Amino acid sequence: MKRKNNYNNASHIELVKSGNAFFEKANTIIDNSKHKIHLQTYIFADDSTGMETISHLAAAVKRGVEVYLLVDAFGSNELKKHTIKMLEESGINFRMYSPIFSGYHIRFGRRLHHKILVSDGDEALVGGINFDDKYHMAGHDSPWLDYAVYVTGNICEEISIMCQRLWSGKGYFRRKKIVISQSSSNDIHVKLQQNDWLYGKKGISRGLNNSIRHANLSVTIMASYFLPGGRIRKSLKNASKRNVKIKIILPGLSDVKLVKYATKYWYAWLLRNNIELYEWDKTILHGKLMTMDNDHVSIGSYNINHLSHFSSIETNLDIKDENFCRTVKADLENVMSQCTKITSPAKKIDFLEKFVWWSSSQLVRFLFSLQFAILSKE
Repeated sequence: MKRKNNYNNASHIELVKSGNAFFEKANTIIDNSKHKIHLQTYIFADDSTGMETISHLAAAVKRGVEVYLLVDAFGSNELKKHTIKMLEESGINFRMYSPIFSGYHIRFGRRLHHKILVSDGDEALVGGINFDDKYHMAGHDSPWLDYAVYVTGNICEEISIMCQRLWSGKGYFRRKKIVISQSSSNDIHVKLQQNDWLYGKKGISRGLNNSIRHANLSVTIMASYFLPGGRIRKSLKNASKRNVKIKIILPGLSDVKLVKYATKYWYAWLLRNNIELYEWDKTILHGKLMTMDNDHVSIGSYNINHLSHFSSIETNLDIKDENFCRTVKADLENVMSQCTKITSPAKKIDFLEKFVWWSSSQLVRFLFSLQFAILSKE
């Protein structure tokens, strides 16, 4: 089967939610690895979740597996020195991406925000879930709501090459240099999408915008830090005019209050454009995914805001498959059934609240612009 529009192939694909299911899947991938593991993540904590992962990675090293752990220096800045020493002594190749203090420079710009585990170029987990207790909590506690996709097949070779080049600091590869084996008629079409402004990568933001522009039936978005730029707003507005049914799931609780208030500033505009809004308030919502019509899903680390667009290294998988889309849409419908539907926020707010939302929006825009300016000088 010939690949179309840079889509690769997957032999199996599976939606994985945060909680025990994700970390059990991650540990199984590590335990089954025979040659090489890349784990790249924004947050890697030395809590019970992180230490359990380290034990599985260390056991893989003892079996002769090459293990590479790349974490963001800002997101994982609470990693203790003795934990880092333990990682290195166990034979795990460990590195912090973009140290905040480097030589005479202070770096706050480009961050490693994607979350990827790939083994032997055969199987991978790609999504928005960090290696932290907040995403794992078992028993009476509930984890933050987030998602990843488990995938096997040719696409994993591409993911592995991308992780290897990022680890080694060689930038990105050209797709045409990748040798892909013959696919079967049952394979699922998957595209590796990236955003990294420094290297001119805008695949995720362009892909999401184009998908909204070409949607015919429906668009459902789950977004944890939703601050849409002008192009996305225009595409959403035009899609609504075409009678595309648009639903957006947003956090009712947030770990970043400023962004939460800034997002609320856009509620009135979204509702005026016949976009349905749902707030999840059971736990912190951290998921980042979108379905379009009945066969298209995008899932990964990308937030719909300027920080993900301009400053962070982000990775999503763009999936064309009716069965998988049906599974994701059913899960999102279940989430929305437990949400609070927002119908008319204007009736419940006073001038002060509206001013707080507006000022939060302006402040967040300024901070994102400042980070972009810093990145441009690095």
